[in-house]
Parts: sequence; C-alpha cells; structure tokens
Amino acid sequence: MNSSSRKSLPPPAIWAHFAQQAAWKDWVIAALLLLNATTVLAGARLAAKGPDVVLVASDGKSTYVNRSVASAALLDFIADQKQQPSDVTVVHFTKDFVRVALSANSTTIDSTWSDALSMMGEQLSKRLKQESEAKKLLESYKAVRVKSSLQIEDIVLVERTRELLQVKATVERVKSSLLDESRAGVSERLVVDLVERIVPRTATRPDGLEVVGWHFALHDGAAPAATAVNHGQ
Repeated sequence: MNSSSRKSLPPPAIWAHFAQQAAWKDWVIAALLLLNATTVLAGARLAAKGPDVVLVASDGKSTYVNRSVASAALLDFIADQKQQPSDVTVVHFTKDFVRVALSANSTTIDSTWSDALSMMGEQLSKRLKQESEAKKLLESYKAVRVKSSLQIEDIVLVERTRELLQVKATVERVKSSLLDESRAGVSERLVVDLVERIVPRTATRPDGLEVVGWHFALHDGAAPAATAVNHGQ
C-alpha cells in the first residue's frame, strides 16, 4: 500500500465514533421495536376485552353494568340478550320520559324537568332549556302551586327505522291545588307524539334511547298544549 492510500484512511478516533453511532442506532431501533410490540399487545388485549353490558329486566328497565364487576353467570345471561332496544324497553323508556315531562308538581319541577332534559338529545335539550329560562317557565309553574298526577292509558310504537322510533302515548293528567286539597282537580286527556333515537348504550343511556322530538295536544283535537320538535342533531 502506498503512502497516499495510508493518508486517506480515517484516524482511529473517527472509527470509534462511527462504531458508537452504529451502536446507538441499534439501541434506538430495538427500543422502537419493543414499543411497537407493547402497543400491539395492548391493542390485542383491549380488542379481546368485552364491552360493558346492559341488563334488561322483564319490565323493560335497563341497567348499565361495568364488565369488571359483573359475575360470570350474569355475563352468560346477557350474552343471550339483544343489546338493541326491544319493544318493552321502548315502552319503559317512554313511560319514564312522559312521567317526568308532564306530571311535575310545583315543589318538584326543578328535579323532574332536569330529568326530562337529560333524556333528550343534546340539541333539543339545549333549546328547551334556553326557552324555559327565557320565559321563566319553572318560576311560573312554582308560583301557581299545583300538582299533577298522570295515568298512562296507552303507548304505541307507530314506526321503527334503523335509527329512529315514532311513539305515541295517550295519557290522562289531573291538575289540582297544592294549597286546597278539597278543590276538585281538572282532568285532561293528552296525546303525546315522540321521536326517539337509538344511541349506543352507556351509563347515562342504559336504554339506548333519547328523545329528539316531541309534542302533545289535547285528545279532542284542540291546539297543541306544548310543542318541542327537533328530529335531528
């Protein structure tokens, strides 16, 4: 080898630097591979883990159950049930909504109206809350000092699509005085039309339903007593 070739070789310190860089890259690649393997394993475990479940009673009442606290027997039982809202669940949900929306007393209107709003879709709930606050409806209702009792006569599932349900309920409502129980109450029959949307079952939506449109009118065909319609969100 001639002198010019020897001069072109890098000194030993540079070779050591190259070796250190190569070793560092190997560690980085190994760490990235380990991280990727950990992510894949975690994803596989999450995919293998079953979702939380909903237990539907014979009367249609739905209870959201965290899988981590559910027994093996309960999980086996729920596996045999359809998680889509059944007709009996629709009836149960509709009864609950109609009761809190229409049978409030002056002393309980704050809680029952809040419950009714919580069963609605976001846009409908927001709009009705704003309207009630602007018109001071809760304050007015408290001032009249009345109570209401509700008797649900009939609930009919009119139409069902993949995402929406049209439900009609017929109810009798009796309004009477909180201050003078000797006074006879005023009775009225109402027809309530509801549009309910099927949504994923969660702890706040165990029935898998929410109200996105509703109005009610006197049974004799008079003008609607109240209107609140919003079919989309």
